[in-house]
Amino acid sequence: MVRFILVSTAGFYLAASTNLRAQATPPHSDLSTARYDRSDTLRAVQHLFMQRSKATRGWLQAGVGLTAAAVTEKTVLTASGVRKIDKRYYQSRQQDANGNLMMGTLMTGYGVFRLSRFGPQQYQRVVEAYAQDGSLPRYLTHRLKPKYFRLLPL
Repeated sequence: MVRFILVSTAGFYLAASTNLRAQATPPHSDLSTARYDRSDTLRAVQHLFMQRSKATRGWLQAGVGLTAAAVTEKTVLTASGVRKIDKRYYQSRQQDANGNLMMGTLMTGYGVFRLSRFGPQQYQRVVEAYAQDGSLPRYLTHRLKPKYFRLLPL
C-alpha cells in the first residue's frame, strides 16, 4: 500500500511539473509571428475560397441528387398501383422517400448557405473590400490557416 502511494505521488508531481512547464512556454503561431504582405493574404483567401467552394459544390450536388431521387421515387410510387397490391411495402417506400427528401432538402439548404459565404460573388466582394480598407470579415480571419499562406492555390 505504501509503495502504491509513493508511486502515485511521484506520478502526480511529475505530471504537475510537466504541465506547468508546458504552460510557461508561449505557443508558437505562424500567423502571429510572421509578417505577410497583401499578396500573401489575397493568395491565402483565394486558397480558402477554392477549398470551401469545392466542398460547397459537393453539398449542393448531393442534396439536389438526393432530393430529385426522392421526388422521382414518390412520383413512381404514386403512379403505380403498388398501394393497392402491397400496402406495407408502399408505406415503407414512402417513408424512405420522405426521409431522403428531407435529408436532400437540408443538404441543399446547407449548400446554399455555404455558397452565400464562399461563392464567387462573395469572393469578389471580399477582395474589393480588402483592397479598399485592408480588413477581412471576421468569419474569414478565423478560418485562415498558416498552410494557406505557404501553399499556392490549385
